[in-house]
Amino acid sequence: MSDPRRSRWKKYLGVSVSLVLGTLAAWVLWRTFQRINVADVFAQMRATPASTLALAAACAAGAFATLACYEVAVVRYVKHCIGRAKPMVTALIAFPLGHAVGQAMLSGGALRYRMYTPAGFSATEVGATVLLANLPYGLAFGLCLDLSLVLAASTLEPFFRISSEWLFTIGCIGLAKDFGYLLVVIARRKPIRLGGWSVPLPTPAMTALQLLVGLIDVGLISSILYLLLPESAGIGYLPFLAVYLASVMAGVLSHVPAGLGVLESMLLLLLPDVPPEQLLAAVLMYRVIYEIVPVLGALALWGAFEGFSRDGARVRLFGRASSATAHPGGQADHRQQ
Repeated sequence: MSDPRRSRWKKYLGVSVSLVLGTLAAWVLWRTFQRINVADVFAQMRATPASTLALAAACAAGAFATLACYEVAVVRYVKHCIGRAKPMVTALIAFPLGHAVGQAMLSGGALRYRMYTPAGFSATEVGATVLLANLPYGLAFGLCLDLSLVLAASTLEPFFRISSEWLFTIGCIGLAKDFGYLLVVIARRKPIRLGGWSVPLPTPAMTALQLLVGLIDVGLISSILYLLLPESAGIGYLPFLAVYLASVMAGVLSHVPAGLGVLESMLLLLLPDVPPEQLLAAVLMYRVIYEIVPVLGALALWGAFEGFSRDGARVRLFGRASSATAHPGGQADHRQQ
């Protein structure tokens, strides 16, 4: 099969998956909202203890702080030290906005290109930074899902409607994939080729750092929703982690920004014993804490960067205009003298 035909089939498959998941999400939410009172959802939100909200907010802050510190290490790994402030600010802008807009590699990549090219980064170096910045979540996502399937297979059987033997087998296959990647990183020194690209693998030390950062990130983010779940959920953290990650994966495959609607519908399907108004209240608070507030903070940071940084749009445009205006006048004064 020729490359154009293969690309066409991949495009059609991706669109089909998005349509199926989007339709399923819309149907589940429509059925759910027929059975609940929206006022009950908001009442459940108001009844959530302030201490629980504070702890969930601390988890979100810890996750973004971890990613910001990791961005500093990535920048040093790819190019050189450009200080800590710019990589940390870049991470606090790119991660929330990339998650909210969708296609985090592309949207976050565009933001990083804007932030790092004034510091001397080439397009290739920005691409390497984007890839390394997003690897921790991908590595930890797969590892956490596979471990939870293996260790909690019997508990997860009623949630996924799949036998524990099959869940255990799927988890073992996933773990084999995870450890296979680690072996490749340790054993292979040459870059790998992906299509027409030559991609160098991270060093074992960088891979270990990525796994650590990813596990912290996934653990803290999933804990936000777990803390907000009602007591009626009656589910331990490890089986919840598998349910949560499977729901997030469906949202990613749907290509809907932030998995809006898809995450909710998957959780409603996988946690049918939780009263829907209580579950939707928990997810709404999760989105406010993990998505809406960080996005507002990211927009404020981005505005401050463009307005006040020496690499920002205001200084680069109006500063140059002022210099150009002042220069002829200076020459005139010089000639008069």
